[in-house]
Amino acid sequence: MAQGESCTSCHAEMSGFSKYHDPKTIGCAACHLGNTKSSDKDEAHKGMILIPGNLQNAQQTCATAQCHANEYERISKSLMTTNSGIVSVDKFLFEEVHHTDSLFYIAHLKHTAADVHLKNKCGTCHLGNEKKQYAEVTELTRGGGCLACHLNYENGAKPNIHDNIHPQINLNVGNDKCFGCHSRSGRISTNYEGWSETLYTSEDVKGKKGYRELMDGRIFEKTTPDVHHTLGMQCIDCHTSQEIMGDGTLYKHEAQAVKIQCKDCHPQGKFQKKTAKMDYISVKDYALRGYKNPHYSFVVTEKNNIPLVNTRVDKEGNGYLTSKISKKEFKISSACKRDEVHNSLSCSMCHTAWSPTCIGCHTDFDPTLTNKDQIKGRWVEHIAEFGYLPPTIGVSAAGKTKEYVPTIPGMIMTLDASKFPDENKKFVEKFIRWYAPNAAHTTTKEVRDCASCHNNPQALGFGRGKLIYEVKNSKAQWKFDSYYADAPQDGLPQDAWIGFLKDVNPKKTYSAHDYLKPLDLKDQKKMLQVGACIECHGKDKAFLNRMVEGEYQKMLKNRTKKCIIP
Repeated sequence: MAQGESCTSCHAEMSGFSKYHDPKTIGCAACHLGNTKSSDKDEAHKGMILIPGNLQNAQQTCATAQCHANEYERISKSLMTTNSGIVSVDKFLFEEVHHTDSLFYIAHLKHTAADVHLKNKCGTCHLGNEKKQYAEVTELTRGGGCLACHLNYENGAKPNIHDNIHPQINLNVGNDKCFGCHSRSGRISTNYEGWSETLYTSEDVKGKKGYRELMDGRIFEKTTPDVHHTLGMQCIDCHTSQEIMGDGTLYKHEAQAVKIQCKDCHPQGKFQKKTAKMDYISVKDYALRGYKNPHYSFVVTEKNNIPLVNTRVDKEGNGYLTSKISKKEFKISSACKRDEVHNSLSCSMCHTAWSPTCIGCHTDFDPTLTNKDQIKGRWVEHIAEFGYLPPTIGVSAAGKTKEYVPTIPGMIMTLDASKFPDENKKFVEKFIRWYAPNAAHTTTKEVRDCASCHNNPQALGFGRGKLIYEVKNSKAQWKFDSYYADAPQDGLPQDAWIGFLKDVNPKKTYSAHDYLKPLDLKDQKKMLQVGACIECHGKDKAFLNRMVEGEYQKMLKNRTKKCIIP
C-alpha cells in the first residue's frame, strides 16, 4: 500500500511507528487519507484526516475492508459506545420512561431534563466522543474511538508532530486508558488502585501523605487496593475484547455485557477441560502477543464459552495467567471451599474490601450557568459526604436463582427540576432512595468476618450506627442507634436502604433495577439471630466453624438456658 505515496517526500524523517502500522508496510494514506499522487503541499493534504480512529471517521480509516471492519461493527454496538444502561437509568430517574429495559444511544440525546442531565454529567464518557487535538491519553481524556485504548505516546513521541516521532497504535492498553471515564460514578479505576474520593481541597491535604490529587482537582485518600492491582495485573488481563469492544450484540445494561466471573479463574478444585472456539479478535490477540500454548487448553468463561487467550491449563489441571503487558505469569489459585450456609452469596459479597459511598446529594438545575456547548443552564450536584465501607447486602433475582450481592447507596438524593425550562417535565422535586449493585474492584484474599455482616446494621441495609442486643426478663431484643439523622422526606436514616426490621414493600422502588431488593424481614431476622450468637461466641473459632458447617440448627436446639435468642 505504501508504494508510490508522495507523503514521504516531505515526511521521510518520521519515525516511532509500531510494527503493524509502519507506513513502509501500509503507507500513510491508509490511516490519514489525502492525495498521495501530488507533491504540492496543499493538494496532497486535501481530504486528509488529521486524527484517524474517531468513530466519526473510522469507516474511512481504521475500519476499511483491508483492516478492522469487523472490529468497527462490534465497537459501534458496544456499551462503551452506546451507554444504553446509563441513559435508560437516568431517564427512569426523571420518569421519562417507565422501566430501564429500552435500548438507547448516548450520541442521540436531545433536550429533555434527563438528556441535559446526562450531557452535563455523563455525556463525554463514551467512545463516540470525538478526539479533536493531538494529545496523549490522560486522566482528563474522554472518547476518541479506537484511539481511546490503542494510542500510545512511546519512545519519545510528543503531541507536536514536528518532532518527527509518531505515536504508536498498538496493543499496550494499560490501565491509564480506562482511568479517565472509570474514575467517575462507581470509581472502578480509583478503587482498584486503593483510592477513595473525598471532599477535601488541595489546601486541606497540602503536605500530607496518603492523599492524591487528580488532574481534575478531586482529592482521594489511600486505602486498601485490589489484590490483582497489587500483583501488577491490568484491566485487560481479566476483561475480554468481547466485553470491552463488544461482541456484536446490543446490550441494555452492563451486567448483560460482562462475561468474566470470579469463578472462571478461581474454580473449586482443578480446571475442567472445555472445548471452546476463539473469535477472530482473540485469534489476532493470541498471535500478535506471541503466546505459546502447546496444548491449546485455556481457561474458558462460563458465560458464552470464551477462551481467555492469556491463560493456559496444564495436563494436571492447573491454571496460569500471563499479564498482557508485563508478560509476568501467575498461577491461578483455587476458590475458597463454599460451605452450604453461604452458597447463595456472590464471591464479591465476602471478598470486597470496601465500596464507595456518598449520601445527602442534592441535584438541581441552575439556569444562570453556561454549558461547554454555550447553552444556558446546567444541572449541578451538591454532595454532603463521600466515604468507603464494606458493601451492603442486596438480593438479586437477575439469574436463575436468588443471590446475595454487594450494593451501595447509588442515589440517596433530592432532585429539584423546578427551574428546568420545560413544561413537559414529569415532576418539580422528588426524593430518591435507591441502592445499586456494585462490583467495586477492591478484591482481597481475606474475607469479611461473621460480625461484619450479622452484627453490622450498615451491611443489613439499616445504615451506619450501632446494633444493641438487650436481654430483659428472659427476653431478648435488638435495638438500633443510627449514626445519621433521619431524612425528613421518609423518616429513615440518611444512608439507610430500608427501615430497621421493616419488611420489603412490593409497591416500592428500591433500585433502578427491578431485580434488586434489600433483605426482607425474614432474612433480616435470620441474620440477627446468628448475630445474637456472635455477640457471645464471636471469638470462639470452633463455635463459628460448627455454625457454617451445617450444625447451626442442631446447636440452636441444644443450647442452654443462658442462650436467649430474639
